[in-house]
Amino acid sequence: MRFCFCREGKERKIKPFRVAIIGAGPAGLSAACSLACDGFEVHVYDKMPEPGGMIAFGIPEWRIPISKVRQAVREIEELGVVFHMRTKVVYDSPRELGDEFAERFVSLEKLMREYDAILIATGAWRSKILDIPGKDLEGVENALQLLLKINLARIGYLSSTKIPSFEGKRVVIIGAGYTAVDVAKEAKLLGAKSVIVAYRRSLEESYAKNEFKKLMKEGIEFLEYVTPTRIFGDETVKEVEFAKTKVVKGSVILTEEKITIPADIVIFAIGQVPTNPIREISCSNEDILKSTGIFFAGDVIFPRNIGTAIGEGRKVAEEIKAWLTERAFLNIGLVSLRSIPKSVGEC
Repeated sequence: MRFCFCREGKERKIKPFRVAIIGAGPAGLSAACSLACDGFEVHVYDKMPEPGGMIAFGIPEWRIPISKVRQAVREIEELGVVFHMRTKVVYDSPRELGDEFAERFVSLEKLMREYDAILIATGAWRSKILDIPGKDLEGVENALQLLLKINLARIGYLSSTKIPSFEGKRVVIIGAGYTAVDVAKEAKLLGAKSVIVAYRRSLEESYAKNEFKKLMKEGIEFLEYVTPTRIFGDETVKEVEFAKTKVVKGSVILTEEKITIPADIVIFAIGQVPTNPIREISCSNEDILKSTGIFFAGDVIFPRNIGTAIGEGRKVAEEIKAWLTERAFLNIGLVSLRSIPKSVGEC
């Protein structure tokens, strides 16, 4: 695991620019390294206890050991990058997953006054959950929050009592991506009696199909062509009702046929939503923001894989370097967010 690739033998010339990076995940860390390698002063802000973002807290230890993430971060710190952990940058942000670790809050406009450019790489920390009857019953979980609790407990930031008990439980997981793979394996490791992964398409259409095939050999069941329509229970989960589906010209169509499966825990693993501190300003205004020195990278634009986020962090770092070099001659600072027109569109 590496975020830092400074060119060997290259002389570092200190630049008279300060860059703030909001988010210490893969995109933010790779951008921080690239900028620091070229002599820029870089400060990274993140609400979590230590850098790494989802690869430190959202991906199981058995997939990416925290020790490797920490070593990669040390390489960046050695370049002089300053980390402000347990610090959340806010503008009009709602409360989100992980906010409980923030001890300090700083406004985005304050950073705009203090830095020459800002990179927003806050990731996607809000999980999607289908709006179906029973979604608020005890026993309904979202995969990201669950994985976060498990990882934080394993590395000592959270009590293990915060993790739901899986011992002897019947677990149903909705979704078929790598997050569903991780949570299925964790449920099995934590003693679940049975684990069923339910997907609205076929196993072969899942980009994590090879991982699921390995898990199926370990006793995990994969249920194709179904989507949940209702979760039954008094106060806690008892059953999940599914509608059978079919795929017509690439689109998923619900049929009238229903099946019901017993369950004690239902976990939604159907993706995350980007968490941008500038909630009011949509992605369609990204070019306007770039013209004022605010850039974006990683999952905050659109959820993607780790390698893509790391590459994009480096790419956007180059854009920031070019923008600062060009604007330095004009002596133009960042403008107020409130002067930027809002877009009607949705991200």
